[in-house]
Amino acid sequence: MTAVQILGFIGILLAIGFMADYLFRKVSFPDILILLALGYLIGPVFGIIDPSQIAPASQVIASLALVVILFNGGLDLKLAAVLSSAPRAIGMVVLGIGASMAATAAFTYYILGWQLMDSLLLGAIISGTSPSIVMPLVNRAKVHTKVSSVLNLESAFDGALVIVIALVVLQLMTGGRTGNEASMVGQAVAIRFSLGAAIGVGVGFFWLWMLTLLEGEAFDDILTLAVVFLVYFGVESINGSGVIFALVFGVMLGNGVEVAKFLRIKRTVEIHDVMKKFHSQMSFLIKTFFFVYLGLMITFDEPSVIVLGVVLSLALLFVRYIVVLLTSIGNRTLLASQGFLTSMFPRGLSAAVVAEIVVVAAIPNASVYPSIIMVVIVTTVIIAAIGIPIFARKVPEENAEQLNQGSN
Repeated sequence: MTAVQILGFIGILLAIGFMADYLFRKVSFPDILILLALGYLIGPVFGIIDPSQIAPASQVIASLALVVILFNGGLDLKLAAVLSSAPRAIGMVVLGIGASMAATAAFTYYILGWQLMDSLLLGAIISGTSPSIVMPLVNRAKVHTKVSSVLNLESAFDGALVIVIALVVLQLMTGGRTGNEASMVGQAVAIRFSLGAAIGVGVGFFWLWMLTLLEGEAFDDILTLAVVFLVYFGVESINGSGVIFALVFGVMLGNGVEVAKFLRIKRTVEIHDVMKKFHSQMSFLIKTFFFVYLGLMITFDEPSVIVLGVVLSLALLFVRYIVVLLTSIGNRTLLASQGFLTSMFPRGLSAAVVAEIVVVAAIPNASVYPSIIMVVIVTTVIIAAIGIPIFARKVPEENAEQLNQGSN
């Protein structure tokens, strides 16, 4: 394609992205399904774009989507809601990853006859939800703040945790067992999460102060995005979680007034509407290209793999229902939104990234992982997208507020 054709093609993608978002806001038709279908049509079906030509840029596209969407999601989270929802979200993360990993491993080991470590690796890869998919969906759905906070936090934790667990399992497969596998996972998770959160808080305090000095500058929003990218790079370079940093940094900036009150600082800064709109637009831009790219990667060449992926997705949906039921006990708002919470289980970015790492590691049967994982991603995304018009409006905001009174 020539430069002129590429510009025209980008214009078409953005226009379709806008129309998809408009339909989502007006009639709750899932915009992600439109973008996935568009990617599939221009790639595998009509061959307008060769997916293999974009494959080298997959890591860049994935990382860019993750950091921008998480940061923008953090800007919209209220600090009080984050603190109150954290225990439920952590419970959902621990139970969700553990149960999903166990169910997947049991199915592939006992039913399909896979080796135990192969089964555990696949279970680890597809055990967590994707923040790059959950956050855009939840932010567009009209649900109670407590519900959206729990889902956003859960997906952020999942996105970081799944990669750590899967890489530890892969390391055991390629380097042998050491006898302290649980300790390895625990230490890796604690270090990555602690570094990401601590740096997010520290840089958040510093940048809130800097924004008071930059007040009135025309491009402070662009400079803020530059800080997000630079610090994300730094955090990942020292084996911290850039995902957690992006989320925490966004929460800090989005709650500047509350943070200043907590520290008893007289002069405060509140993220202005122009900055919020800019980062929201960046999130829309990245989201559009990310889901079209995901559609380009879809293949339906092997019917047996498709059946396996769909069966695994349905098993994960059943496990998700049990986890939601257990973690919602004692909270009327969450119990009233069980359907929505259950359907918000899409796999995505983390699974796709680890699948590529598995291929590079060249373990036996490595090539089958991306095929199965892609089917699981597409199936769970479709279920999540369809879940919004079915479940999101069943508990109106005002009713949810009343139900929440007296709940935990």
